[in-house]
Amino acid sequence: MLKRAASLARLFLFAPARAADESMKEESLLPCLAIYIAFTAAYLLFFMFKPFDFPDQNAAYPREPQTLMFWFKVMLWQPPLEAVWIAFLLGLVAWFRTGSLAVKLTGGALWAALPFVLIGVYAAADTYRATLIAKVLLAIGPALWIGLFIPLWRRMTRSELMPVITFMLGVNAIGILILAPMIASIFLGSPGFFMGSQAAGGFWILGCGTLGLRRLTGLRLPRAFMAVLLSMFFQIAVAFTLYLLHIVPKDILKALLYA
Repeated sequence: MLKRAASLARLFLFAPARAADESMKEESLLPCLAIYIAFTAAYLLFFMFKPFDFPDQNAAYPREPQTLMFWFKVMLWQPPLEAVWIAFLLGLVAWFRTGSLAVKLTGGALWAALPFVLIGVYAAADTYRATLIAKVLLAIGPALWIGLFIPLWRRMTRSELMPVITFMLGVNAIGILILAPMIASIFLGSPGFFMGSQAAGGFWILGCGTLGLRRLTGLRLPRAFMAVLLSMFFQIAVAFTLYLLHIVPKDILKALLYA
């Protein structure tokens, strides 16, 4: 299985369309899961040894010591966040599959903006009463913007779900490779190189995900691109909502943003 995982990882890095073809095979699920586990373990070790104030030289000392246990708790949040990312992506595949592209783009953008509007309202609240109301809206808001996904998820069959799930697990091979320049940036003392490496990894995943999704679902390229992009925004919205509701501690949110 490990040999196949390594072979698939190379495809995800350099041939996403072929990786998508391989993701349609049931025997690819476990190797792609192995890629995701390797990704999680690699980042656990990387961030455990990374200086806490790099790349942010002005970072306040973390309230919780960044021990192996701390990073283990951070990485425990990775699987649920990965799961919601894939779930949102699957819903957006169904959303963009039919209808006018202009209508779907406008509706999708407004939909993705809703959680950030609620977050902005909460951040702008300047009195106890306003904060309380904003927090209630923030808490019940996901019932609306996540609830809208339910009819879309119901349209997806298992034969449509599994290849996308397999592919999105395997695409984490890019995250593993990006560790190399991130480690180099620490030795070079270059925060800009660190942030640039992260950005490059994000765009690489976006591009690979778009090409793979087009192959797997038959969506046209702009629709596949927007499905992947908006799913990322929904995932970020979940992370910030959990933080503002005091479910995810601040130190762990900061760590997740870097991971």
